[in-house]
Amino acid sequence: MSKDADTTKPAALGVPKRRWSFKKLQQASILILVLVLGLYASLTCPTFLTWTNIVDTLFTNAAAIAIIAIGMTFVMIAGGFDLSVGANTAVCAIVLVLTVNALSAYGQWVAIPAGILAACLAGMAMGTINGVLIAYVGVNPFVVTLSTMLVLRGVALVLTNGGQSLMVVEPGLRKTLSSVLFDSSIPLFGPHHRIAIPIFIFLGVLAIGIYLLKYTRFGHYVYAVGGNQEAARLAGVNARRVKAATYVMCGLGCAIAGAILVADATNAAAEAHQGLEFVVIACVIVGGTVLGGGSGGLMLTITGVLLLRLIDNLMTQFDVQSAYRAMVTGLMILVVVTIDVLVKKRTKS
Repeated sequence: MSKDADTTKPAALGVPKRRWSFKKLQQASILILVLVLGLYASLTCPTFLTWTNIVDTLFTNAAAIAIIAIGMTFVMIAGGFDLSVGANTAVCAIVLVLTVNALSAYGQWVAIPAGILAACLAGMAMGTINGVLIAYVGVNPFVVTLSTMLVLRGVALVLTNGGQSLMVVEPGLRKTLSSVLFDSSIPLFGPHHRIAIPIFIFLGVLAIGIYLLKYTRFGHYVYAVGGNQEAARLAGVNARRVKAATYVMCGLGCAIAGAILVADATNAAAEAHQGLEFVVIACVIVGGTVLGGGSGGLMLTITGVLLLRLIDNLMTQFDVQSAYRAMVTGLMILVVVTIDVLVKKRTKS
């Protein structure tokens, strides 16, 4: 009996080790691909490896997407997903512009904070509706978020007179709004190497997200609910509250991203950000967080954002048509999900 126990023990210990190594290899491959593509781009395109392209274009333009992707990561680790983030972002942007314009008579330091607050409340309210319907009522996430996506697009059309009106920030407030949330920058390595405000906003959101996910009880509960919701509930976790909270966080991320995008364009439109939900979900999946929940991480998501934004930047550098960009994104998702399925089958064997 003891001999059998001795021979079984190494095998039992070996399974987690192999699972760890395959998972780490899968995650590292995304980062390696980012580095390889970056090296290739720097050798083939002379304008790629410049501060203007890398920081001012690639990183700054990726900030809004990355912020939404952080919220989406919480949702997907908990076992859900959200198809309404694009429409939610559009509505939050419209609410911000309408509020800022309505309060412009009270001065920029009243109108702009109030507009940002209104956008955040709108995004969180929509996230709350999604979370309650999914976590407490038990409606399928696909049905709920697809429906709210359509509803929000309708709301955006109503707020913009059927989509005919472009919501433009009042001329007297445009410069301040853009300066506060987008145009301002902080010198890092001299006056010609500056970091734009959206990057700092993103880093702040990322730091808070990492703290919540890795160092708080809530973050542990998110993983537990995504891994096995019933087991988490039996262990004393309020699984429904945790799952609903992730959708609220995702809605808040949409509002923050919407504010950054308004500061960049100084306007908002009902048709804006269509397809954003698929880009965000693609970034999260490519980063290693797959549908089903229970695993994933924010740094992995950021790696996925960098990879897809890097590919998009490269295709811009080489004047590749937009149709091929969609094909590349779809193929990336398919390859990553296929690899993940094969890894799981290997670790179970």
